[in-house]
Amino acid sequence: MGGVFINYRRGEHTGTVEGLDLELARYFGRDQVFLDSPSLLPGQRYADTLAERVADCDVLLAVLHPGWAESRDEAGVRRLDEPRDWVRREIQWALESGRFVVPVLLDGARMPAASELPETIRALAGRNALRLREAHWAADLAALVAAVEGEVGTGWTPEAAPEAAGRRPGRWLGVLTGLAACALLAGLPAVPQDDDWAGTDVLPYTLTAALMCCALLTAPLVAVTAVRLVRRSVDGLERELHAVRHRTYIRLTWPIGLGVILLGGYGALRGDQGMAVALPLLLVLAVAVARAAVTDIRLRRRDAALWARWPHRLPDRVSGAVLRRALARLHVRLDGMSAPLSREQREKAHWELGDIGGAADRVTAEAGRTRRGWLCADHPWLCALYVLWLALTGGLLAASAVAFAGEGLGTVRRYVVLGAVVLVALVLALATVEISFRHQRRQRRELVRQITGLRAALTARVTELTRPPRTKPTAPAARPEEYAEPD
Repeated sequence: MGGVFINYRRGEHTGTVEGLDLELARYFGRDQVFLDSPSLLPGQRYADTLAERVADCDVLLAVLHPGWAESRDEAGVRRLDEPRDWVRREIQWALESGRFVVPVLLDGARMPAASELPETIRALAGRNALRLREAHWAADLAALVAAVEGEVGTGWTPEAAPEAAGRRPGRWLGVLTGLAACALLAGLPAVPQDDDWAGTDVLPYTLTAALMCCALLTAPLVAVTAVRLVRRSVDGLERELHAVRHRTYIRLTWPIGLGVILLGGYGALRGDQGMAVALPLLLVLAVAVARAAVTDIRLRRRDAALWARWPHRLPDRVSGAVLRRALARLHVRLDGMSAPLSREQREKAHWELGDIGGAADRVTAEAGRTRRGWLCADHPWLCALYVLWLALTGGLLAASAVAFAGEGLGTVRRYVVLGAVVLVALVLALATVEISFRHQRRQRRELVRQITGLRAALTARVTELTRPPRTKPTAPAARPEEYAEPD
């Protein structure tokens, strides 16, 4: 458990010791500071508990009040001379176990000489003491915190990163794709074909199918080109929407659903033909609404968990939305904190900023991948689909060439045209991959640039809330656990 153990003798100065306990608990956390009165539970054996906490503590503060060394019991015997005196025993245990012991002198107290102390705690006289004066409470407390915080262990651990959704395919996908592509290229030309097209103006069905496959390859190319052209506006909207809560996002985008409803209603008013269009639209809308509701519930639960327990480790593969949301949550937390930050607040904020920086470095590395590495890592299934698509197109064209040759119509011109179609299909596929690759690379680099700027601003904010420097820190502030996250 570690932490700070406060050793003192009860008396008129007990209120000052309780104030010290309160301030240290605000800074280090309640579970990191032990004072007998508030820390012992009813029914606990205080002797066992005190021994365990002294043996486990990182720092023991020996609070010395005026006349501490000469304090006597009702019989007139000096308390430090009693082997069973708890103040003496706690200091003795800490010294024997090598704990970091700091004498704290209250107003009017002095550091006793070694000759004034029992032999078992005589080493206390050789420890450098700190003063804690009422007139200079904030400054003295700050100096005390600065002296011991490097010795006090951290009382928190980051939450584990959320589990990745599903397993990513391995080499088996590449092997299966290669076998399937070879089967298409070799198998389709071997399939028997009907020769009814011969002697007519009709093309072989394999050539018709190949031309359709080639034409369909233009659809992804047009889509990625359109996304590329509107990249800046889409990225701007994405940045804004990622910075709000999901229910706010739903509240701001409901006109889209209303537009679909009105469109379906308009189609229904157009009669039977309109109903034929409206019914599929309404079915799609019902599925979309149900999916949005489930997604909303899931995201609310996830955001509540991320907000209640922090910091969370970011996953190894992190999206722009996750990074921006992490920065937005930290920004809201810092807005709700007051200066100076407690140690736990400061450490958690710096840890989270470091984790975000590490995630940004991983995104930078992803932006520098080769085209093959990007396809295999980000789009393995899509890559396999494209390979099979091209193999299907090539197989159909090869089957068409076989059909022409079988009917004695295989001319050089026809074979050149078939080869040109293969080349066009390959160019369409490669152009789609190239534009997509450049788009994702630009997106990642722009994301890193944005994250770096936001992270630098939040780092400066943490530094501002921590001032003055911890060499002579100010009095610690309260450590609130939760804040209401605004929209």
